[in-house]
Formats: sequence, structure tokens, C-alpha cells
Amino acid sequence: MLIIKFLSFIALLGSIAWLIAEPDYEPVIAVVTSLVTFITTFISLKKTDATPEQTQVVTDGSIGIQAGGNVNTGSISTTKGTKDVE
Repeated sequence: MLIIKFLSFIALLGSIAWLIAEPDYEPVIAVVTSLVTFITTFISLKKTDATPEQTQVVTDGSIGIQAGGNVNTGSISTTKGTKDVE
């Protein structure tokens, strides 16, 4: 991230020098763009964990399978007298 900040600062300095050397609309656009880029490098975008809360209600005599991805049930059986799934 430090390299990106450094390069965006160099681009800002270059575009300011271009604006001083040739005052026109194109160098102004370059200054504004490089300034926005330089400022954006200091804004910390926090990643939010997209972990949805999963809830499930299973009644007697049924088996509930809950997963965050693909699920292959295959052959599911329960031990008699318990709620353990094998």
C-alpha cells in the first residue's frame, strides 16, 4: 500500500508540474484525478465479514443439515434412540 501512496503522490506532483508548464483543461483534469487518487489511498475501506447467521428448526423424526456451501447428503442415518447423525 505504501508503493501505491508513493506512486499516486508522484503522479500528483507530475500533474501539478504539467499544469504550471501548460495551463489548460487537460492538466487540470489530471491534477483533480491524481489528487482524488492520492486522497483515496488514505481512506481505509474495512472489509465486512459476510457471515450470515443461520438458524434452523428441526422437528422430531427429521434431520437438519445446515452448511454454508454445497452439501451432499449421501446416505444419512441416525442411531436409534439418539439424535446423532452418522
